[in-house]
Amino acid sequence: MDKEFLRDRFDWLQAELIDIIARKCSNMSLYQRKKLSKLLVKAILPFKFCRKDYVTNIIMETLGYTHEDAEKLMIKSTETFVLNSFEMASLRYMTPETLNDKIRVEGLEYLKENIRPDRGIVMVSGHFGLWEFIPQWLTLNGFKMTSVARIQKNKYVDKWFNEMRERHGAHVTDSGYGLRDILKALHNGHILGLMMDQDNGKQGIFMKFMGKWASAPTGPAVISMKLGSPIIPIYVFPNYEGKHLLKIFPPIDVTKYEKNILGQQKLTQDYNSIYEEIIRKTPEQWFWLHKRWKTQPADCPENPSVKALNIDINN
Repeated sequence: MDKEFLRDRFDWLQAELIDIIARKCSNMSLYQRKKLSKLLVKAILPFKFCRKDYVTNIIMETLGYTHEDAEKLMIKSTETFVLNSFEMASLRYMTPETLNDKIRVEGLEYLKENIRPDRGIVMVSGHFGLWEFIPQWLTLNGFKMTSVARIQKNKYVDKWFNEMRERHGAHVTDSGYGLRDILKALHNGHILGLMMDQDNGKQGIFMKFMGKWASAPTGPAVISMKLGSPIIPIYVFPNYEGKHLLKIFPPIDVTKYEKNILGQQKLTQDYNSIYEEIIRKTPEQWFWLHKRWKTQPADCPENPSVKALNIDINN
């Protein structure tokens, strides 16, 4: 059989499996989900893709945990991620009434007071808690939303996730979305949703995250400064015994920052510092598996932020 055909069928099967899990999860009890999460984690942890040693070591390095405590958090955070994934996957089949009933909100006034038809809002979030709930709930409750997401290598999985994300009216585009289109969305009063907690390679802006240099996306700072759009961090804190908390943080006034690389770096540092504080308080809710600190200043000495900050690349 043709290898390309087999690969295509395997990709299709993955998407079908995700859909089956999503359907099942929408009807599972919390007890069943928790039990299944623990069983799955126990089964998959021995495999390399779980990076259990990497996660344990990075927890020790960034949080100062002992090896024993770091290993416990590694297991707990993996179980939490699987449980949260079940909840987010169920969005594909969740009714608007059920979605609204699952969420309580803090800080909604920050969106209402700062949304403007000519500049919109730049929302920053990350792979923490129930992040997929954010655009769904916002759109369902009257906000125009455009989310930027990375394209999945598996075209069937990518299609499934986009359909899930657009179920309640949000618009999803990939990270190759042109700046002109992004600015148009903001000019039309959209909330632009950007994930900002993955390594952005040699072209990113360097800032300190959890005590270590990390490369952050340039988009939030560059885009918000261009239009004067406020940056508003939003996260969803799971509460399976009650209602999940969708917390909207106070806006960051980007007009207070210099319109140069140092201003962009300071702005990037400030909204990441908010995120860091959140993670330190509830570390089990963060997706530690990402190689967040993969790119270091020494890898790109000509990076504008590395040069502007005069980072010692030899230390």
